[in-house]
Amino acid sequence: MTSYEAIFRRRSIRKYKNDEISPAMLEKIEKFGEDAIGIRPDIQVKWKIFRKEEHQLKGLFRVDAPYYVALYSEICEDYRKNAGCLMEQLSLYLFTKGIGSCYQGGAKLKKDQEKDLELVMIMAFGYPAAPLERSYEDFRRIELKKLVTIRGAFGKVQRKLLEAARLAPSAMNRQPWRFVSSEDRIHLFVKKPGKLGYQTQQDFNLFDAGVALSHMLVTAEDQWFDLEYQKLDSILEKDFPNNMYVGSLLILKKKVNLE
Repeated sequence: MTSYEAIFRRRSIRKYKNDEISPAMLEKIEKFGEDAIGIRPDIQVKWKIFRKEEHQLKGLFRVDAPYYVALYSEICEDYRKNAGCLMEQLSLYLFTKGIGSCYQGGAKLKKDQEKDLELVMIMAFGYPAAPLERSYEDFRRIELKKLVTIRGAFGKVQRKLLEAARLAPSAMNRQPWRFVSSEDRIHLFVKKPGKLGYQTQQDFNLFDAGVALSHMLVTAEDQWFDLEYQKLDSILEKDFPNNMYVGSLLILKKKVNLE
């Protein structure tokens, strides 16, 4: 199974067996995380995999799992989106290996600090004690036509990218993303949070935007075309009453060297 195929079958796992994952598999997981490329490869990040006995988690909505992975990042523009993009790639990879996962958005680590880096997200993982997969019909997602504004040509490429993004997981299944599709670009927005818990919700929305971006990047890789992440000044300058501009993806033809 490929990561692209996993997009259409993955589900969050909240019950796990206590079975050990082999050291060789853990090494592969760690290497995949280190090799993953987000929307901003220049941002410094650090992965930390640990067993539940090694660190105590605090916070709400924690899932009891045999393993966890924490992702740290330097604090800079786009860092939450970049972290979401990286961690979702790892989640999809785990699924292809028969390993379940679940984001722990409210979890923190006690007595654990990384100098000059912020803990952005923790993800539980392990072999599932519940069904790992779900059918396409079981996804509870907003219809594509309610998420996308179409301006210009709308072909198979745009539809594949946006359908993959639509199926992305999000905090509390809020699905904060909204899209504007043109002939060669997809512009991504997230809904502006309400006044209650504004900063926390906005942080989650930006992370979730990165998750949606990762689904589009994985789709592009599978379908043999390239995407280039951009932030357009012409859109940044505008003030939208209900949505916040996240960034744009330029759709490019993939260059294939067969020599």
